[in-house]
Amino acid sequence: MSSSELAHATLSLTNVTLFRANKLIFKNLNLNISSGDICILNGPNGAGKTSLLRIIAGYLPISNGMMSLNGHIFEPLKSHLPIWYIGHPFGFHPNLSAAKNLSQIASMRKLSMFDEDRFNVIDFFQQPIRTLSTGQIQRLALSQLLLKSNRQKEALWLLDEPNSALDSFHCLALETLIEEHIKFGGRVIVAAHQPLCKHLSPQIIQLEAKL
Repeated sequence: MSSSELAHATLSLTNVTLFRANKLIFKNLNLNISSGDICILNGPNGAGKTSLLRIIAGYLPISNGMMSLNGHIFEPLKSHLPIWYIGHPFGFHPNLSAAKNLSQIASMRKLSMFDEDRFNVIDFFQQPIRTLSTGQIQRLALSQLLLKSNRQKEALWLLDEPNSALDSFHCLALETLIEEHIKFGGRVIVAAHQPLCKHLSPQIIQLEAKL
């Protein structure tokens, strides 16, 4: 698939079913997300919001169903579509500084450091991760979305409770960033308990906890 085709491709989940430890988490779930789309996953704890994001990221196998990208089988870990999964635990090394953690991620993904510090992480850049608050760690994790490359505009963002530990200022910064990303053709899927980006009229997927 060419870069142009990839930029406008539609990601489809068809009749996706997940069992974990012989327990049904969700069944026959369908979802289509194209360039410029945002989808919000709603539902109580245990309904499978995080599991669904991890399936799309390639970290968890589906029990049944199919994922495709413009009609071709979608294998997330082999795909040329850039994917960012941001969710707890964030995978930072506790003894390294915030700056070192972020620079290692940028180097690993062949990206450049950001120009604009939207989440104010420079304030604690030299502190080791183990000394940071929950909110500071979440702001650092979200700053990964600011790392630069010429492929970031088309990226698929998978965000698991991204505003759970943010203050109102940084919640607004996150919403602005998401709005800009989809404006330029990105794709965003968010698992959220708290309201997020309602003004963008997102597609809503309601998941229910199975007894």
